Amino acid sequence: MSGGFRFLPHTADIRFEAWGTTREECFAQAACALIDAFAEVPAAASARTTSAELDGGDEQLLLAVLDEIIYRLDAAGTVPRSVDVLPTPTGLALELSEVDADRVRFTGAAPKAISLHGFSLTHDEDGWRCTVTVDV
Repeated sequence: MSGGFRFLPHTADIRFEAWGTTREECFAQAACALIDAFAEVPAAASARTTSAELDGGDEQLLLAVLDEIIYRLDAAGTVPRSVDVLPTPTGLALELSEVDADRVRFTGAAPKAISLHGFSLTHDEDGWRCTVTVDV
């Protein structure tokens, strides 16, 4: 299974499903879905690389990855152009290529939070899959 994501119908919020062969690929695809839901980040815009270390169980880590994107939009005024998710002994490391929000074209409502309603993360012999609802 190669990674990807797709948007699911929802009446008021954003809902998506993401998948990948590994946990990290699934989480990176979920991050891409979140960003794609509200912004187009130009490839030519200047970016800076930042990182974050996250600890916890699988579901906590997925929430932390997505929350980090929302936090950086709110607190730092940045949107990731790319998100790399790497395993660490206690969790994950995020490497983000971030662009200032004033250089981004917003295509939808900015995310406010990740809803726990309908949140799921599963894995089997084919890979990892998550379903996420984003409050906007």
